[in-house]
Amino acid sequence: MNERSSNPQGSEKGRLPLISVVMPCYNSENFLGEAIQSVINQTYKNWELFIIDDASTDHSAAVAKEYALHDARIHIQQNKKNAGAARTRNIGFDLCHGDYVALLDSDDIWYAEMLEQQIWLAAETKADILYCSYRMIDENGRCLWRDFKVPKRTDFNHMLSSSVISCSTVMLSKKITDHYRFPDNCYHEDLAFWLLLMKEGYTARGNQRVLAAYRLRQNSRASNKLHVAMERWHIYRDILHLSLIKSTKAFFIYAILGFQKYRKRMRKAGEGDGGNS
Repeated sequence: MNERSSNPQGSEKGRLPLISVVMPCYNSENFLGEAIQSVINQTYKNWELFIIDDASTDHSAAVAKEYALHDARIHIQQNKKNAGAARTRNIGFDLCHGDYVALLDSDDIWYAEMLEQQIWLAAETKADILYCSYRMIDENGRCLWRDFKVPKRTDFNHMLSSSVISCSTVMLSKKITDHYRFPDNCYHEDLAFWLLLMKEGYTARGNQRVLAAYRLRQNSRASNKLHVAMERWHIYRDILHLSLIKSTKAFFIYAILGFQKYRKRMRKAGEGDGGNS
């Protein structure tokens, strides 16, 4: 850890803030070790990691337990039956003791300065929600597209049509996790959660450094674009209870931005193979 991190502003009595890391896990044995190791490798060392295995049918629990044997900061909890991502993260919230709670999915990874950078961003901005830029990788860890660079800030109105927060880049203040939980009645519970928090007035600030990698798996929920679009409409109307006019406007902007992003990716892919179809 660099010298700057030895005494972050805002720590109590010179104590480094404790960061609780919540990692929901379901059938991730091929990626879980890399995710856990990315937490162990953090330059910021005052953390605790809660891995909640959501009734996996592979060897995920065994992988997690092996790491826990060698690091007392790692704790394992197993759901008796599959509860889904939202409820599993909420179970993690109930276990946390930290001043902040950071989220990392079991198939994603953090780069070494993730927690160090985010704890400083929290101290400097006093924001309630911290997020960062990230890289998109495939199942083999290869970069898919150019890095996704986030804005330095976002709010409720911007997030309605442009999602800039990925779950594995987020760190939340304790005052949020003491009182709020992920909704479990929608498909994209993370987007709904950020929007509900910002609607309540909680502030969000972004670190433009690439500090995490999001793994896009073949069976990923994000790979079904039509389903994603339909669920976004559901969040607008049924979770946030927006008017039809405001929902339609937000969805139209979301669709335009999504199409532009798709064209950029296709252009880059064409450049990569010489433009051959």
